[in-house]
Amino acid sequence: MRYLTKVQIIRLNKATVDAHGGNFMPPSNFLHEESLDYLVEAVQAEMFGEPLYPTISDKASVYCFNVIGNHIFTDGNKRTGLAAALVFLNLNGHDVSMAVDDSIMTDFILKIASGQSSLDECRAWFAAQVVANG
Repeated sequence: MRYLTKVQIIRLNKATVDAHGGNFMPPSNFLHEESLDYLVEAVQAEMFGEPLYPTISDKASVYCFNVIGNHIFTDGNKRTGLAAALVFLNLNGHDVSMAVDDSIMTDFILKIASGQSSLDECRAWFAAQVVANG
């Protein structure tokens, strides 16, 4: 399985801010760098020899939820959280179902950002939407 590095997630944030506007505070736009360090380790974490987040959709949800919910960056957290999840899925031969349009995706991301969605709800959403690339 291929995971995202800290540097790759920072680059995703920079790219989303550059593409869609916002503020990027050099050098890395951090608000809570320690939360990114935690994320990079947590997505691969094991307990008693078993993965804490065993499925590809679980891991994608951890990327998405943690970037958004922990406000890792000063700006662009929602876009970066979604991008991290989607890039991770793609790197591992998966994607979100074509049935998920922009409106559904936006509603889902805003629900996470507003604190109305837990990690477990995020995991369930990704589990229902993630498909293997054909």
